[in-house]
Amino acid sequence: MDDAFRGRFRRIGVNVTFDGHVEIPQPEFISIGDNVRFYHGVCLQSSGGREIVIGSKSHFAPYCVLYGPLEIGEGCCVAAHAVFAGVGHQYDDPSIPFADRPGIARKIVIEDNVWIGANAVIIQGVRVGSGSIIGAGAVVTKDVEPYSVMGGVPARLIKRRLIK
Repeated sequence: MDDAFRGRFRRIGVNVTFDGHVEIPQPEFISIGDNVRFYHGVCLQSSGGREIVIGSKSHFAPYCVLYGPLEIGEGCCVAAHAVFAGVGHQYDDPSIPFADRPGIARKIVIEDNVWIGANAVIIQGVRVGSGSIIGAGAVVTKDVEPYSVMGGVPARLIKRRLIK
């Protein structure tokens, strides 16, 4: 990634690496901390100017999709094909096609030191507490308390992590 493109970000820290084919159509709405890595095929989409903020020391495995508004804390590990869907569609009137409906955006917040498994989906408006683990394939539709292990569709509490 050339320096001119890096200069378009709202903020980009030191030692931020992008593998091939990372898609970032609107970098001016994205802030990234230090020591962050984006693997092949990751997509960061601010969705109409909605902000994405990523803390330091996090990484995103291949083909993750991040739709803003979104805030991710420090030290987070996101496995392949995870989806953060900060936007969706209204669905109250079935006579209106989805493509004709305005989008709904509610910020997703992922606190520090969270591990999100492969193919997990986090939907709009959800907060995932510090130190939590979201299992592979889980669909998170509600807030997650800190130090929780969640899994399933919809995600449910499997156990609490002990703080030593």
